[in-house]
Amino acid sequence: MSNAPLDNTAPHPERRAQARRGIDSEHDQLVHLLMRLPVGILCMDRAWHITFANPEAIRLLRLTPEDIRSRNHWQIFPEKLGTEVERVYRNVMQTGKPAYIEYHCTPLDLWLDTHVLPTAEGIALSFSDITDRKGAELLRDAASRRLHQVLEATTDAVFSVNRDWNITFLNRRARELLAIKGDLMGKHVWEEFPAATPDSSYRYHFNRAMYQNLAAEFEDFYPEPLNLWFSFQVRPFDDGIVVFFRDTTARREAMAALTRQQELLSVVQQASRVATWDIDYATGRITFGAGSYPVFGHPLESLPHFGAFKKILVPEYLPIIAQCTKAAIETGELIVQEFQVRAADDRVLWLESRGQAIMENGRPVSLRGITIDINARKKDEQTLQHRQIETERQRAELETVYKTAPIGLSLFDPVEFRYLRVNDRQIETIGLPREEILGRTITEIAPLPGIRALFEQAVSGHPIKNHLLEGELPARPGEHRFWNVSYSPVYNPDGTVAAMAAAVLEVTNQKKAEAALIQSEKLAAVGRLASSISHEINNPLEAITNLLYLIGLDDELPAGAKEYVHTAQNELSRVCQIATQTLRFHRQAVRATSVTAADLVDAVLKLYQGRLANSGITIEACYATATPILCFENDIRQVLNNLIANAIDAMRQGGRLVIRAHDATQYSAAHPKGRKGIRITIADTGCGMSATVRARIFEPFYTTKDLNGTGLGLWISDGIVKHHQGRLTFRSTADTAYHGTIFCLFLPLAETPVPEAAS
Repeated sequence: MSNAPLDNTAPHPERRAQARRGIDSEHDQLVHLLMRLPVGILCMDRAWHITFANPEAIRLLRLTPEDIRSRNHWQIFPEKLGTEVERVYRNVMQTGKPAYIEYHCTPLDLWLDTHVLPTAEGIALSFSDITDRKGAELLRDAASRRLHQVLEATTDAVFSVNRDWNITFLNRRARELLAIKGDLMGKHVWEEFPAATPDSSYRYHFNRAMYQNLAAEFEDFYPEPLNLWFSFQVRPFDDGIVVFFRDTTARREAMAALTRQQELLSVVQQASRVATWDIDYATGRITFGAGSYPVFGHPLESLPHFGAFKKILVPEYLPIIAQCTKAAIETGELIVQEFQVRAADDRVLWLESRGQAIMENGRPVSLRGITIDINARKKDEQTLQHRQIETERQRAELETVYKTAPIGLSLFDPVEFRYLRVNDRQIETIGLPREEILGRTITEIAPLPGIRALFEQAVSGHPIKNHLLEGELPARPGEHRFWNVSYSPVYNPDGTVAAMAAAVLEVTNQKKAEAALIQSEKLAAVGRLASSISHEINNPLEAITNLLYLIGLDDELPAGAKEYVHTAQNELSRVCQIATQTLRFHRQAVRATSVTAADLVDAVLKLYQGRLANSGITIEACYATATPILCFENDIRQVLNNLIANAIDAMRQGGRLVIRAHDATQYSAAHPKGRKGIRITIADTGCGMSATVRARIFEPFYTTKDLNGTGLGLWISDGIVKHHQGRLTFRSTADTAYHGTIFCLFLPLAETPVPEAAS
């Protein structure tokens, strides 16, 4: 025997055998349990061979002994390849994470819910047959679709709210009534409708239905943005509440005039007035859906068959209903028809039925549909008819206003600009009978320069507003007249131009008054210039007086006196220059002359030379152009005089007067290709103008100089510039950091002769 010590840690053979027997016993018990389970158990190794299947798995999957261990899973069930089932099985096999899937086994026509579990050898499946449950779900979905169709067809609005007060459903009518609120699905009802305060009837009845399971009916007004009266039916259900409601605003507006019977009817109309029905085609037997409302004015049990229904139908609709029934069978389409029935209380009710034939093997078996009470809608149609009558009355009133308006109104065709309509005032303006005006073109009636171009601009989508036209009309020759015109296109619904409207106001008398004012302003300007010239002459005259005085003291006139004589001559020359400019400014030209920007501006600056020096204003004048402009120079000098005088008045504490002149090109709607000319810019660092002043700066008689101004200077200046076909624009700011005003005077190069100056 060996003397080596015994190894007490080595298991005894008997104990090892006993342990194996215990494991085998547990394995047998587990297998026995799996074999008795009412669910299918299937094990697969990593080669996808089936290593175990209990009886339920064999029964459900219809496995044969050859399928166990000899064939892999994908050979037995090749239809699973490329499906979600394969993806789930392989994912569990690779990741070791369990999964769950429901799927339809097509060859076996079974729905299986399957738990996929990882094992040491591969995966195990635990599954059961849920085909019956799936069938019940399909039946439930079909019933839900039918209910949805009914709710979409009803004239009542319907929405549902879950127990978190979130909106879960709205039918078509509800979406229409609440369209102004946008998409409401999934939103909190009290957040979307905050006017329904905690103490309102909305909260009271909705809470009772939600928390106490109590149905409710009520009517209330909802303010902005709906501004509508609604009637409500609130019904509880397992997941929350469902609300049936309708717009009762029109009905409430007529409530005061209704009788007691009509008030009772209005209460009845708050309900959901819909009946669903199925008519057996062979027997004529009518089956009404559960909960159908007796919209026919009779108890539903009194209408067991189609013959009873025909007895309450107003006779004139009998052939119409028969024709609708025939059409439903022949076409298989949904047929909609309005008709009248006589109720048990002898009232005639308006109803609308929507029905469809149910066909089997090409033969009709029944007619199925719904019937809706449309009395309220018919009343609305009557109201609409009354409103149309009122609209026609208002149209007649507008026609009278059109004919008798104190301004000329006309309508033209948009192609040849022929008169289509003309009011009485426009007939007086033209001076021809109506029949001699209609059908003739605008250029035949009023051959004024540029009028056709204005029409073409307006018809192209650019309306003309307050445009001044002048000239003579053939009907009144020798009379030079002025008109303020506005032209606008009239559009068809498709956006095309249907016609062109014209509004004409004769302003001949006003223009005559304006001409008188212009002359008055010129005289006033001459007076101001004369005062300025007098001020400028004072200093030279004083110098001459002193020099002559010194000469007078010296009887022998020493040689030094010659220097004084020279100075006196210079001052006299200055006086002469000022006097000359004054005369040039006052002289009224009868023809346009060519003059440069420097000539125009310098003449005005010399007149204000002394005032500028005494006011502490520095002048920065730069002329980058010597291009001559054909104009009435005295009129343009008057414009420049007004602009420079205003700039000096705005800089009472001194500042900078910047004057620039350069060649320029102006682009506008009337001259899209641009026109060349010169631009004279006059900028000051004065106090600037407020927005109110800027808005009225060219209005006549508007002034900010109190008694020192007439309010006509800029108005007249703007008219002079327009007379020269130029443009006068400005920018101004009264900001504390940056302030001042810039006027830009654009004068075009004369492509056509400038008209003679206004007298």
